[in-house]
Amino acid sequence: MERMKHFPVFVLQGVVIHGRGIGKLVGMPTANLKVVNKSDLPEEGVYISKVMLDSNVYYGITHIGTRPTIDNDCDLSVETHILNFNKEIYGNTMEIQLYRKIRSPLKFDNLSLLLEQIRMDCLASSEFWGIKPVSLHLYMDIKTHSVKVDNQRLSLSKKEFDILYMLYSNPEVAFTKEQIYEAVWHEASNGYCHAVENTIFQIRKKLKVYSAQHDFIKTVVGYGYRIQLK
Repeated sequence: MERMKHFPVFVLQGVVIHGRGIGKLVGMPTANLKVVNKSDLPEEGVYISKVMLDSNVYYGITHIGTRPTIDNDCDLSVETHILNFNKEIYGNTMEIQLYRKIRSPLKFDNLSLLLEQIRMDCLASSEFWGIKPVSLHLYMDIKTHSVKVDNQRLSLSKKEFDILYMLYSNPEVAFTKEQIYEAVWHEASNGYCHAVENTIFQIRKKLKVYSAQHDFIKTVVGYGYRIQLK
């Protein structure tokens, strides 16, 4: 998977701290790194990264800088979205290896546009590390917002696409209904998840038309949903 010819251009270490939780509202939760001396940080931007956490290796994207879309705070932060990961790691020590800067910080008019850009950033990281979709039956293209089931095009609403892509892009991860609601509706769930259940029902209904033999979306009883691509 990993391209051995690449070497990190910068390495950061620190403890994961609580952020503002904005990443959850766009379906891209981030691990915020506590940085003691911010003058030691590299230039602001979004980087392809590798994460060392609890003796495990993960891949992702790291944003260094302010958050112009969210607020006018001039304070710099180091936030990493780890691909295919959904665990609480506050208080853990994490090492982040930065490999390539892919863009500068940008200001977007709304959270939906920010989400689209982060998805593209994640796609760039997956391509860099050689991470490819694992399903022969379901394929989603974030660049064109197209979905194919057994090579047949499937039409989904925006909310349906967003939920399915959230699961599709994290094939080993289960998400709670609350997490899905906050990520897709961009607001706190406040215990209201009926919209998620209804949307999941509609997605399953459409998927079965083209691939009745594959039950892609699995219910995790008492928790939420995950996707099964193999």
